[in-house]
Formats: sequence, C-alpha cells, structure tokens
Amino acid sequence: MDVLDNVTISFFSGIILMAILHGLLLASIFLFHNRLNTKSNKFLALSIIVICVILTYELSYWLDLDEKILTWIDYIPIYIRTAIPVGIFYFVIFLINPKHQLTRFEKLGFVVMAIEIALHFISIFTSFFIKNAKTSETVEDFFTMTLWSFSIICCLIFIPLALQKVNRYQTYLYNNYSTTNRKNLKWLKVFLILYLIIICPIIISLFQYLFGHNDAGDFTFGIVTICFVILLFWISYFLIIHYSWFEIVSVKNENSEKQVIQNKLSSNTVNYYNQLLKLMSEEKMYEDINVTLDRLSEKLQISSGYLSQIIKENEQKNFFEFINFYRIEAVKKKLLNE
Repeated sequence: MDVLDNVTISFFSGIILMAILHGLLLASIFLFHNRLNTKSNKFLALSIIVICVILTYELSYWLDLDEKILTWIDYIPIYIRTAIPVGIFYFVIFLINPKHQLTRFEKLGFVVMAIEIALHFISIFTSFFIKNAKTSETVEDFFTMTLWSFSIICCLIFIPLALQKVNRYQTYLYNNYSTTNRKNLKWLKVFLILYLIIICPIIISLFQYLFGHNDAGDFTFGIVTICFVILLFWISYFLIIHYSWFEIVSVKNENSEKQVIQNKLSSNTVNYYNQLLKLMSEEKMYEDINVTLDRLSEKLQISSGYLSQIIKENEQKNFFEFINFYRIEAVKKKLLNE
C-alpha cells in the first residue's frame, strides 16, 4: 500500500517537476535567445520564473520534505508573488510599444515588488526575536496572509490595467489598419482573463485559512498549482507554435486618440472627404490588403489623425469598418454579377 501511495505522490510531483523544468527552460529561451530576448519577453520571463518558484515550494510540500527546505525557499527574496502580475503588466506594455517610456504610475510596479521584499525581511527578523512557539506561529500566519493578500490586490490592479492596455491597442488597430490579421491580441486577452480566473481559488483558499479550514485550503492550493502548470504549458505552446503572434505592430503614437479629439475640422473637410471617396471608388484603395490610415493620409496630404476624424464625422465608422465596408460591397457586387 505504501508503494502505491508513493507512486501516486511521485506521479503528481513528477508533473509539477516537469512544469518547473519546462518553465525554467522557457524563461531561459526568453532571456538568452537572440530572436526572443526582447524587453517585453524579459518581463514575461520574470513572471514565469516566479511561477516556477511557487511550484517549487508546492513540490517540496507534496514531497513532504524537511521544513528547512520550505523555510529556505520562503525566506530568501525570490518568492515574490507580486512579480507575476507586475511582470505580465510590463510584458503587455513593451509588447505593444517596445519604445514606451514608463510613466510615474507605471513605475509603481517596481515599488510594489520592493515593498513585498521588505515585508519578507521584516518577517524574517521578527521570527528571530520571538521565542514563544505559539506567538511565532501567529506572527508567521499574519505575514503569510499579509503577503498573499498584498499579491492578490496587486493582481486585481495590474492585470485589469494590462487588459485595458490591450483594449486600447485593439482600438488603435481598428483606427489605423484595414486588417487585424497577425496583429490581433485576442489571445493575450484570453491569457489575462485566465490568470484572473486562477486568482479566484487563491482568494477562496485565503478565506479558508482565515476561518481555520486548513485542509480545504491545501486542496484549493493544489488546484492553483495545477492551474499554474497548465498556464506554463499554454504559454509555451504559443511561443513555439505561434511565435508570429508575438510580432505585432507596435503603437507609433500612444497619444493619437487624444490628438484626434483635440483637432478641429477645417473648411476643407468636405473637399478632403470627397477626395477620400474618389480614392475608394476610382483607385479602389480598399483592394490593397495592407492599406493603412497612414498611407491614405499621405495620398491626401493630411495627417492620419485628421483623416481618422474625417471618417468618424462623415461615416460614423473607424478606419477598419470604413475599408471593410467597401470590401464587403465589392464582394456582394461580384456575387450578383456571377
């Protein structure tokens, strides 16, 4: 019976170990591969490494190793839970625009990680001075709950902010490109939403520990561990099979939306609008699969922001909808003629 129990434990532990090695290999590829060691991928590698650290802690727990090993992992400043959402947030920022300059608010991610590291050291020093076993356990539970709560709050702040960045990028695409093929970030939205879903059992587990249901909390953390394993393999799949999805069109001007709103239409608007319609009907610019707002604005000799506003004012459409309207009409006409 003991042998069978060991096989069961070894099988589950083997899956976690394989995920850890897989994650470390993936992080190494992001950091050292000439083609993949971009600024955005380095932050993604940071998140993956921290996930591997968490999985290592869980592996030590499932293998029932000596508590000193668990303490060693928990006390050194590598178990930084906040580095996962912060790393993902910076990954999204620099994926969308590699030349982006972080604002003061965006730099708070580094401050958040520094605060967690400081809390780690405070918990270590506190444990050295407390001799009473019961008090020491209470203090340890307090810091554990504090650190996990702090990391969850960071997740609920930085992951939605990353989603907001993705949504703004999608709007940028529709305003500037006639096709979103190999530029779309819907896969990244799925990834971010999946991460938010993984946070839910962690929140449940914290409440279970808070009300003294430790066994139930262990079961929930087991589920979280499996979710992290799936997440690692899923990221790997996208890297290996769909690397081109990481090579999106970067944002040229992040303030383009604000500039468009501030622009005022001149008296020549009608003339520019008629020229635009002429480009569509006579030169059939919509037939070019790679046509962009910039190319059309160059032909009209006006700014891309001004052209975007002309389209919105007269057609009530963004650039993507405007071009594809002509494409759809051309297909309908072709089908009717046949």
